Amino acid sequence: MSRRFPTLDHVWLFAGVAFIALRPLLTPIPPNDFWWHMATGRIIVQTGVIPTTDIFSFTQSGTTFYNQSWLAQVLMYAFHSLGGAPLLIVVQALVLALAYGLLLQLCIRRSGSIRLSVGLLLLAIMPLSFDNWLVRPQSYAFPLFVAFLVILTDWRKGGSLREKGGDATLQTPKTPGVKHTLWLLPLLMMIWVNLHGSFVLGGALITLTFIGEAVRRFIENRRAEAAWAHRPVGKPEDSMQRPEPTYRPPLRQLLVWGGLTAAALLINPRGFEVLLYVRDLLNSSAVTTLVTEWAPPTTRDISGVIFVLFLMFAFATLAYARHRPDPIDMLIAGALLWLAFGAVRNIVWFGMAATPLLVVQTASRVESRSGERPRFSGAPKLNATLIGFITLLILLALPWVKPILDLPPELGSLLAPGTPIAAVEHMQNDPRRPQHLFNEMGYGSYLIWAAPDQPVFVDTRIEVYPYEQWQEYILLNNGIDVPELFDKYQIDGLLLDNAVQADLLEVVRADPDWEVRYEDDYTTYLIRSDE
Repeated sequence: MSRRFPTLDHVWLFAGVAFIALRPLLTPIPPNDFWWHMATGRIIVQTGVIPTTDIFSFTQSGTTFYNQSWLAQVLMYAFHSLGGAPLLIVVQALVLALAYGLLLQLCIRRSGSIRLSVGLLLLAIMPLSFDNWLVRPQSYAFPLFVAFLVILTDWRKGGSLREKGGDATLQTPKTPGVKHTLWLLPLLMMIWVNLHGSFVLGGALITLTFIGEAVRRFIENRRAEAAWAHRPVGKPEDSMQRPEPTYRPPLRQLLVWGGLTAAALLINPRGFEVLLYVRDLLNSSAVTTLVTEWAPPTTRDISGVIFVLFLMFAFATLAYARHRPDPIDMLIAGALLWLAFGAVRNIVWFGMAATPLLVVQTASRVESRSGERPRFSGAPKLNATLIGFITLLILLALPWVKPILDLPPELGSLLAPGTPIAAVEHMQNDPRRPQHLFNEMGYGSYLIWAAPDQPVFVDTRIEVYPYEQWQEYILLNNGIDVPELFDKYQIDGLLLDNAVQADLLEVVRADPDWEVRYEDDYTTYLIRSDE
């Protein structure tokens, strides 16, 4: 039966990518990491030099600082210079659409099911990853991670990914391993290592794939030898044939290109030091104990609940699948699950790695037992109408259109409502501007961008500040030891988050030495009164 364009499958494909893009279009940019990355990108573009010491705070000024994500910072600043926050948000939507579009393509190629792949992506993977879709260097690494996943899967499956029963169909090239795109891995790594610290995951994917493939063929060899040793007695040996092994991609090929990829990660401004940076970051007590996204997931928040529900679905899918899952898929997903148990920010990588595995196993469960049957394709005009409606949603969500729609601030604003824009402007125009400002850490990031000549107490570069200073920051937020700590740091100004720092705000409001100079629903700015 001929199918006229567009079919219902086209609607599913378009909806899968469009709804991924819709989420960042509807999410205002929070002040946290975004602004200091922008400010650093501005410095790099204007000076041609990547900062190596802290120049933003008065508490750690001159301290050595490794700025690994310099390329992402330059890109972010360039986009902002060309089109402001609207262009940055659109780029974010395109980056996520590219990453999850590649992942969707991989799932469809492996399962043969468009609708199942799109459904799982939208209903399970998208909610699992929401918290990691903020505008920051990490999200620019998503397409690279998926590209590594696709390239390595293509290599180990021999160029044919359609699977039934967990095994690739025999459509492999006659000369195994000739057709591959492993040569792309070093090129992608040269970009990744300068974008974000997650570049180490690219090396992990190569290593896990190599180990998994080596173990798989070792087990196959042992099984083949055992089958040959227990062949029926009495038959002439020349009438027996050893079992044919499944397709085996050449490990030497992966070893060579994996080695070149490892060498490529040294192509960065500081060479081998980039690995030490990642090591030190992971071992930083301030990062691992004070930052929520570096903490293990918990069911006390909605993201942790979604993670647990996803794991329940994954375990049920694997338990009741009709066929044995691919062991290398399991190895990669298991390793990233271990990382996800250690930190919330790693859940997004686990979700990407687990998606193809779960799609293939779900497809094995729901595939028709009576062979291939024609799928309902819908009426072309109705399908076109659905695509048009989804396109309209995307157009209405564009950051140039949202401000004129009178949407709630949570949806209509380009910047998060708590961004202290007005408070910082007032402080800059204040003739009694403070010299030693105590600020909320997220506000510190915005100050670095909007008031670069105003040194901050702390900001979201957690690793820059010693653990003891973060402990004192927490004490002050809770209104503890306020006079002593203010004297220690000679604090003469405060830029406080009304909700996060409510206890401190209560203390200073009751102190006649402090004068409120500006306040709104989110922020309060105070300075010491003239004596």
